[in-house]
This record gives sequence, C-alpha cells and structure tokens, in this order.
Amino acid sequence: MGNYRQYITLVSPAEVIANVFTNENTDEYLISNDIIEITEITHLKPVLGLKFYEELKLQNNDGTLTADNQELMTYFLQPALEWLVRFEVVNEIQNNSTSQGVVENISQFARSLTPPQLSDYVQDTYRKARVMLNDMLEFMNHSDQSGNFPTYETNKPNINPTWKNHGIIMYETRNDYCKSNFYNKERFNPLCSSC
Repeated sequence: MGNYRQYITLVSPAEVIANVFTNENTDEYLISNDIIEITEITHLKPVLGLKFYEELKLQNNDGTLTADNQELMTYFLQPALEWLVRFEVVNEIQNNSTSQGVVENISQFARSLTPPQLSDYVQDTYRKARVMLNDMLEFMNHSDQSGNFPTYETNKPNINPTWKNHGIIMYETRNDYCKSNFYNKERFNPLCSSC
C-alpha cells in the first residue's frame, strides 16, 4: 500500500461549498482537508477498492487522469464525494470546540435547528450522498464501461452494504440484492427500475 495520504484530496472545500451548500458564503475553513480525507477513507475507499482509490489519488494529484477516470471524477465521484463531505461536516459546522468545551455555533440573526430538524437534515444529506454514490457504482459496473476501469475491475471490493436509517446503522446480511447491490427487495431503491 502506497502513502495515498500525501496526495491532494479529490475535491476542495471551495468545490464542496459551491456545489452542495445552499449558502455559498459558508466559510471554507470549516471544511478542512482532514475532514475530506476522512470522508474519502470512510466512504470511497471501501467501494472503489484500495488499488483503484490509490490510482485515482495519484492521477488526480499529478494531473494525469486517464480520459475514463476524468469522466468518472467529473460526473460521478466528485459530486458523490461533495455530498458525503457535507454529511460528515454538519457537526463541525453546527458545533465548535473551545477551551470552554463544545459550544454551538450560532450568529445573532440565526436560530439553531431542533434535534429532530437537525436529524432530518443530516439524514436527507446522507440519502442524497448515497444516491450519488450508487449512481457512480452503477455507471462503473455497467456493461458499456467494461474495460474502462481495469484496476477497479480486477480488484473489485466485496461489499457488505450498510445504510443509515434514522441514525441507526443497518447492516445487510442477505444476498438477495436488486440491481444496485445496495438494497434488498424489501426496501425501495430509487435507482432500480424493478423496485
């Protein structure tokens, strides 16, 4: 395993704010490169596999993305990663750690969300991120992409899907997935025409 942490992140804080935040005046310093790196390691590396994740990191860092990898990054991976970063950074934006403990970030003209409202916001952000991530995986695994991502195809991870349901992490243990490989037939998959 190479040191992929030495390379730049696959998206920048400015890109995340511009593409998935409703207020483009959000301070980009609230989204650190460490948060983006944690998001990549947590959500992307398991579905891409270590070797393909390292390939994308290296090519992105060096500006040598292949045409297929560039298409994947532009239209699928970066939009999914931006939603995933928004999901991971919500608590950092909502709260601030100080010498007096963890305090709530709130301006004099704003009102903080109630815990149920915040939970709804976080769950909706996560749902959107998963839709984008599933769309990326369906694109990569479609028959018309055969041979376009050889590192991924020869090192495909064995995914045991998990999902969040109102703050509870659910683990899929059955093998009767529908086409997206992330949903079973008893759950609705917005990306699957047979659900």
